[in-house]
Amino acid sequence: MRSFQRHAYPAPVSRLLGEAIVLTALLGTSLKFEGRFILQTQTDGPVSMLVVDFETPDAIRACAKFNDEAVAEAVAAERTSSAELLGIGTLAMTIDQGRHMNCYQGVVPLDGGSLKDVVHRYFAQSEQIPARVRLALAEVLERQPGETPSHSWRAGGLIVQFLPESPERMR
Repeated sequence: MRSFQRHAYPAPVSRLLGEAIVLTALLGTSLKFEGRFILQTQTDGPVSMLVVDFETPDAIRACAKFNDEAVAEAVAAERTSSAELLGIGTLAMTIDQGRHMNCYQGVVPLDGGSLKDVVHRYFAQSEQIPARVRLALAEVLERQPGETPSHSWRAGGLIVQFLPESPERMR
């Protein structure tokens, strides 16, 4: 993942947006169609909006809207988990398969949990498919002798689901 230098997001906002990007890439690449998958949050927290737009097979863009003062206060109070930065609101996931197909949108409440927790709840309620999501992000600082340190983020994730024909799922 490239760093978010173009937008100059504070580190906690970059981390949260990184989680949203990884989650969107995981969900978008798991769909079996050509089109777009869009993840969007709207909340009352310091980070009031995240938008991640994934277009198959591999184009992705993202942005965040946040309150500078509220994020600075959260950092000072060491309240920078994704749940604390997001607050209460909604998460919408939109599937757009193109001009001749209907869009599908799932909306899930964000009620103080992480993005991962909300997606678990979405799969349990809407898809009724047992699923687990794991996300990992790390800030990377690389130093070369005589050069200014470079800053970037590394991220990855995994979604595990039962197959529809799985006998374990029937139990």
